[in-house]
Amino acid sequence: MAASTYLRFLPEVLRGDGEGGFLDLYLRIFEAMLSGRDDVPPGQNIPALERTIASLPTLFDPSLTPVQPQVPGAPPGTPLTSPFLDFLGRWVALTFDQNWDIAKRREWLRQIVPLYKRRGTRAGLDAYLTMFVGNQAFVEELPGGFIVGSKANATVGVNSFIAGAPAYFFRVRINHGFAPDPFDITTWKNLRRGTAAIVDQEKPAHTYYTLRAATPGIIVGGPKYGGSQAADPAARNRGRATVGKDTLLWQDSKPNGTSG
Repeated sequence: MAASTYLRFLPEVLRGDGEGGFLDLYLRIFEAMLSGRDDVPPGQNIPALERTIASLPTLFDPSLTPVQPQVPGAPPGTPLTSPFLDFLGRWVALTFDQNWDIAKRREWLRQIVPLYKRRGTRAGLDAYLTMFVGNQAFVEELPGGFIVGSKANATVGVNSFIAGAPAYFFRVRINHGFAPDPFDITTWKNLRRGTAAIVDQEKPAHTYYTLRAATPGIIVGGPKYGGSQAADPAARNRGRATVGKDTLLWQDSKPNGTSG
C-alpha cells in the first residue's frame, strides 16, 4: 500500500519512520475517511467525506440523481426508483404520479420551476398538458362574434355560438386510441382524470372550461385479449372481452379537431 499523502503536510521531523511507520499507518485511517484511498480492501471501503461533497451536484441535478431498484437485489430490468428525486420534488411542491417512470419524473422536475413562472397563462397550461398528455390534448379558445359552427354539422351551444362566445370560457380536448395507437381503457381514464386535475390547478381562477375526451366509437376486445387492435395479428377479433374493462361503447368516434 502507498504511504499516506497526509505525511507531506507534516514537518519532516514529525514524519516518524515514513512509509509503513506508526504515523503513516495512523494517518491512513483519516485519509480513507476524509479524502478516500484506492487501496482500501473490498468490503471495508467507507465513502470519503470529500468525495461525497464533490458528488453533491449529481444529487441536485434531476438528470444525474442516483436511482436504485424498487426491490433491493432485484434483477436488471426491474422498475427503478430514486428517493432523493422524490425529496427534490417536495422542495418545489411537486408530487410525482406513481405511474411515471424515472425518465418522466426527471423531466418534470427539470421543467417545473420555469413552468411556475407561467402559471395561469395559456402558454403554461399548454406546456403542462404537453408534458403530461403529449400531443393528445390541446386547448381551444373560442373566438367572439357571430359563429355558426366550424364544421359541416353544428350544434348550438356545443360547436356554435350566436352573438359571441362565452366570456372566460375555453375547451380542453383529448384524443386517445385512434389508429395506429392502441386503445386502453385504463390509460383513457387516467388521461381524463389527470388532464382535469392539471387544468383545474393551472387555469386562471376566473375561467371555466369543458373537457371532451374523444375515442373510437366501438371496441370489442382489447390488445390483451384479442380484438381489432390486438398486438398479435393472429389474436385479432378473438378472445374474451369484458364490458367496461377492455371494451368501449362511446359517442365520440372521431378525433377532436376533425370534420364530420
